[in-house]
Amino acid sequence: MKNRIVFLFLLVLVFSMEATAKYVAVLETGLDQKDLLTLSERQYLTNVLREEAVKVLPAEMNFTIMTRENINVMLPPGKTIEDCEGSCLAETGKNIAADYVAQARVGRFGTNYTISAELYETAGNKLVASFNGRGSDIEALIGVINEKSPEFFKKVRGGSSGFSGASGFGDFSSGSEFSFQGTKKFIVEIVTNPAGALPTVDGKGFQKCTSTPCKVQLEAGEHRVVVSKDRYDDAEIVANVTENNQKISLNMTPNFGTLNLQPEIKFGNPADLLVTIDGATIKGQKFEVAAGMHTVKLVHPCYDPVEFKVGIEKGKTETFNQSLVRGKGALELDAEWNGEPQAVPVYVDGADAGSTPFAGEVPMCATIAVDDGASRQNVNVKLKWHEVVKAVYLLKNNPGVAMAPDANTVARNKAKQGYADMECELNGKCDQPIGQSIPTNVKKERKIHWIPVGISAAVMVAGGVVAFIGEKQAKSAHDKVPMNEAEYRKNKDDIHNAQAIRLGGIIGAAVGAVGVGLSFAF
Repeated sequence: MKNRIVFLFLLVLVFSMEATAKYVAVLETGLDQKDLLTLSERQYLTNVLREEAVKVLPAEMNFTIMTRENINVMLPPGKTIEDCEGSCLAETGKNIAADYVAQARVGRFGTNYTISAELYETAGNKLVASFNGRGSDIEALIGVINEKSPEFFKKVRGGSSGFSGASGFGDFSSGSEFSFQGTKKFIVEIVTNPAGALPTVDGKGFQKCTSTPCKVQLEAGEHRVVVSKDRYDDAEIVANVTENNQKISLNMTPNFGTLNLQPEIKFGNPADLLVTIDGATIKGQKFEVAAGMHTVKLVHPCYDPVEFKVGIEKGKTETFNQSLVRGKGALELDAEWNGEPQAVPVYVDGADAGSTPFAGEVPMCATIAVDDGASRQNVNVKLKWHEVVKAVYLLKNNPGVAMAPDANTVARNKAKQGYADMECELNGKCDQPIGQSIPTNVKKERKIHWIPVGISAAVMVAGGVVAFIGEKQAKSAHDKVPMNEAEYRKNKDDIHNAQAIRLGGIIGAAVGAVGVGLSFAF
């Protein structure tokens, strides 16, 4: 009978302790400013705060510290642990069935980091403890947590031991026997692909293991290992630790995709391609972007800008390799020699495009050149997309004067003449040099035909007049400032027509001059 009463007493005691167990949740560290800390740094500070809670509120005192995974499971659908911050702390604690809920927040004050923590009793929505601190870096914030967390979490205990069983003394005994069986521990290495992840084991982090690969010391048995990394989904594994130097490996799945931009760029430098993704402009051609829809804009100095939308899936690559359309601008180009305008041929990308004064559309990044009769010279002009650029090129040579032979040509001609003279003296081969008249005793009377001379002279004069008229018309059309696109196109047509008239006059004058020369020659 006595044994039965003792058993019932112990059973009531166990259920009484279970009924009064307290659940404490440590939520993810919040930020007062976006991107102040990385996700890994936030999670590590949370792990340090949670580890202090375990020390102050141990299980043997009937407290349960909820892990990150416990909290995630208890959260309402569509809400993550990162969403739990601010005034909703106590409400979040009720949603996850926690008796107490705590959270730290990190901000900036001057050049230092600041950290503040609050502890709420969820039943009464009451703030029971808080602390504040600051430091120059993350390590300093960890020191603040280690220093102030013990008193912070003792508020949950309320000054009691946390034991609510029956009072009084039990059986008392003493003895001199001593035995110790330590818990077997092993050193293991946590490795991730990719490296650089933050590991936690059974919900706790390690101050000296914040980036994989790294080594930790664990008790023998099964442990739940979770690794976190920015832009990757968390990975987890249950590992059975049985020996030293055991390796725990985890593969992480990226939560981003790859955008590969390979447009065909034949003109200009491919490195000049500017890419704008969702409003952020960067250089390059291959980018890792979050899964979802994105707006992409491509801008290159030689092509029309392109804008499109693209959907990116996690772990997949989308490639853009379409041809871009070459952009256009407008050019008004004049040529001068000693301050006087000159009509010289104009070439665009090596193709004949007319003559100066030139006005017309040209493709962006085109090579513009003029020919002064002696050489073809590139014109250094910066074209603008959908704008008119005006330029005047100062010729290096006079286009109206034939170039004298250079020194090399003169030397070669002298050498040929010297060789011919030597052949004449030694071998009697005295060929008459080209360009010299052959002496003869026969006198030939030359008769001038005046009618062809008159006709040729008239043609020459008429051609000169037509060429002068065409030049004046081209200059007049070129000097007109267009007020709109229609006037711009009309001026361009007038210039081309005047250039055609001028060219016809020049050809007519040349034909007349040749006719005059031939009439006198024959």
